[in-house]
Parts: sequence; C-alpha cells; structure tokens
Amino acid sequence: MTKKALILLDVQDEFLGNTMDYIAALSQRYLDEHAQDYDLILLTYWVHEENKNDNTLLLNHEKAHIIAKTTYSGYNEESAALLKQHGIQEVHVGGVDAEMSVLATMFRLLDEQYDVKLLERLIASQHGQNMSAMGIARHILGADHMLKDGGQRVWV
Repeated sequence: MTKKALILLDVQDEFLGNTMDYIAALSQRYLDEHAQDYDLILLTYWVHEENKNDNTLLLNHEKAHIIAKTTYSGYNEESAALLKQHGIQEVHVGGVDAEMSVLATMFRLLDEQYDVKLLERLIASQHGQNMSAMGIARHILGADHMLKDGGQRVWV
C-alpha cells in the first residue's frame, strides 16, 4: 500500500484576509475529516521578519508535525527527514501561496521523486494568480494529479 503524506503550507494569520479567509476553514475541516487517510501530516509556517518570534499558523491537528520554514518550498531538511522516516511515496499539497510556496514545494518534491498531487480546492493565492499557478501545475502533473477534495462550502 502506498504511504501518503499531507503538506499544508503557510495557512497563517498574516497571509489571509478578505478573499482568502476561507482557506483556513476549508483546510481545518479537511484535516479533521481526512487525517486518518495519511501516514504523515506536515503543517508549515513561514518565518519572516515580521513574525520571527511568533507561530501564526491557523491550523492544528494532534497528528500533525509543525515545521517552520524560511524559504518558499515546504521541502526542507526537517520535512525531508520526516518523509523519509515514514517511508512516504505520495504527497498531497495544499495551502498558501499558489504561485510561490505551492509550486516551489511541488517542484522540489518532484525533484526528489515523490508522486505529487495538489489539493486544488485547498490552495489559495494572495496575488490573484491561483488559476495561472494551477494551470502550470496541471500541465506538469497532469489532470489526474489535481485533486478536487476539500472544497465544501464554508459558512462564516
């Protein structure tokens, strides 16, 4: 049986607002409903100058490993070690920012020979580039690697 990991990138307070607030609620619901489907769950938060002393991550789950990162990609030394330790072969990716962190993580995982699938409905863009980024991902990965899970309606 294929061992799967979920990586949700940078769903943190300072990156949301206005049109992106929905992504935290959708991502948390997906975590709560699908955690048992994964052998490993990684939640990343980007450490930058304004938040270097605070974890502003909006997601949580008892099964999740929280990983701080300082680059766009969620594939870093810590996440690489966890993926290897758990014998992961397939990685599902969602989160913020579509054209930056999501694509950077996708490419790094592909370089490392992982089977990458994007949770398209759990990906958001601060800069309005979601469609463009998902078009690139669909071209690289193929439509069968663009998952439609997690896109229920959110009532806030």
